[in-house]
Amino acid sequence: MRNQPTLPVALLKVQQFSAYKQTVRLLNEIVQRKSIKNLLVIPVSPWILSAALALHKQYSKLNLVFYVMDDWQGHHECHQLPYSAWRRRLLSEVIDRANARFAVSREMAAHYEESYGKSWLIAHNGVPKDSLSHEPTVAVKPKQAFLAGDVNVFRFDAVIAFAEAIERYNQRRGQVIEFNVMGEIAEQHRSSLSALRAVRLLSRRSHAECLKAMKAADLLYLPLAFCQRSARISLYSLPTKLPEYLASGKRVFFHAPRESAVFRVAERHDLTPRLATINPEALDSFVEAWAETDQNAEDTIPKVKNALLEEFDIDRLSKNFQAAFA
Repeated sequence: MRNQPTLPVALLKVQQFSAYKQTVRLLNEIVQRKSIKNLLVIPVSPWILSAALALHKQYSKLNLVFYVMDDWQGHHECHQLPYSAWRRRLLSEVIDRANARFAVSREMAAHYEESYGKSWLIAHNGVPKDSLSHEPTVAVKPKQAFLAGDVNVFRFDAVIAFAEAIERYNQRRGQVIEFNVMGEIAEQHRSSLSALRAVRLLSRRSHAECLKAMKAADLLYLPLAFCQRSARISLYSLPTKLPEYLASGKRVFFHAPRESAVFRVAERHDLTPRLATINPEALDSFVEAWAETDQNAEDTIPKVKNALLEEFDIDRLSKNFQAAFA
């Protein structure tokens, strides 16, 4: 006899089914009342994807546009959810029904095209062509590294390894290099970061405050996780802040697995510094070299400009995305 699910799991399934039914009913009413023509679907949870599929089966003439920001299988693995045959079929059927399909990176688009067929385009945050900062910079010894983004399973092991390397450098040299983190910190990771004197946790702030903080930093930090649990997320995702980091004119530290979409962007355009390990000795060597060298990002400007034009031109990205809608 099969074990019965515990009450919390069973209750969660009931709640999700109820939410699914209610969502389908509400969307049905909106489609009829507002004469909706387009349906944008972003896979976040199975019940949302199920609701979108049920709606499209009722209104097959809806122009279904599908956009994957986080790899569906990777999302399940990160959050330790069952990646069942039903959930795989659900994803496949929505992809098959879509008139247009978008992925967040070149690497994700290529993977989904190989796995599911169809054609895939890229949709990502971008910046205007003339947004690259040309303010003259003076070479100075670095004092501050900055991360704009939440700290969770998608990047924690990289963040804590880098933070500890800065802490060790400060202890060896008697320096005070700060590592500022502006974003939400998952509760299970907060104590580890708070224990380091070099780290300042600033919580989430407005976009304007974030841009100001980027300008004040000496190094913008762009991490993704190295652990197996987050492997697929790291492999295919691109952080939203990447083009804004590049447009700031500041030096960006790419810290991610070598096979990841983030690291491949850096390799394609020869953007440095970049490091594909959380090995303490390697990080100590990086921090030492960075901290003891006068920092001036002027030499990277042509490469950054090329990367922004080729991969993060907001005019081209938005034009391609908007063209998918009727």
